[in-house]
Amino acid sequence: MSGFFIMLRKTLYLLFAALFALTGAVSRPATVSEGRLQLESEFEYLYSDGVAFCQGITTDGRYFYGTGCIKYINYNAITKIDAETGEIVNCSDMCLPAEVIAKGYSHLGDCAYYNGRIYAACEAFFFREPAVMVFDADSLDFIEYHVLPPEGQGSGHFPWLCIHDGTVYYTQSRNVDEIRMLDLSDFSYKGSLKTDKTITKITGGDILDGVLYLSSNSSGAEKITYSVDLETGETKEAFIRNTGNAATEAEGLSISQKDGTVYFHYVDVPFASKTVVRTYSQN
Repeated sequence: MSGFFIMLRKTLYLLFAALFALTGAVSRPATVSEGRLQLESEFEYLYSDGVAFCQGITTDGRYFYGTGCIKYINYNAITKIDAETGEIVNCSDMCLPAEVIAKGYSHLGDCAYYNGRIYAACEAFFFREPAVMVFDADSLDFIEYHVLPPEGQGSGHFPWLCIHDGTVYYTQSRNVDEIRMLDLSDFSYKGSLKTDKTITKITGGDILDGVLYLSSNSSGAEKITYSVDLETGETKEAFIRNTGNAATEAEGLSISQKDGTVYFHYVDVPFASKTVVRTYSQN
């Protein structure tokens, strides 16, 4: 399918989504109802722009990098945003090459910045052979992709990943009872860590001080962030964020530190009407 017709379908989708958004629930200010987080900033974008980063978020400290998709028209994008101002400084629409799309890859998920590259989880139609897509953080150009090893594919759902000390961490989206790991050097499977409770609707994650934090798209306006101890597998509810709108989808999560303060960055999508990047400090 030509780029023109794909973009035409994207436009029609956005118009359809905008009409539905007009009847959506009224949003209330975002708050934290449980856990030691404090809302520091919100950047809101019309969905016509925000669809390009409505799935995932990561940061190098200066920029946010976001991934987005519209699965059923094979639209995937990666976006670079000034982390201080919220200004979109670069966007690569249709960021997956035609030969990759032809293999069935259709849904970029949450992503991670590591050594000048962006690594993004990507699912395929029918959830076969999920893969890690790799982009250059400066230009946003596509570099390569790596199919998950068969023993690490599970159900084929691959909504997010994060990278820490040369290891890729990820889970499936539903009924999560283990954290899976890849060696970043060759994308071989390193095994898994069992969690001590089963959690679900996981959409993003990142690591801080030996603890994996997982964003979930839990029901209603209140969205749970879980913590998993990477030594013991102990799993707890760390934070509950009230996004102000019961129709909001909670997507990616990234953690950064600056001047001794820890920041949690989330992407929220209130009923396909806009994309919101929220930053919280940890008290």
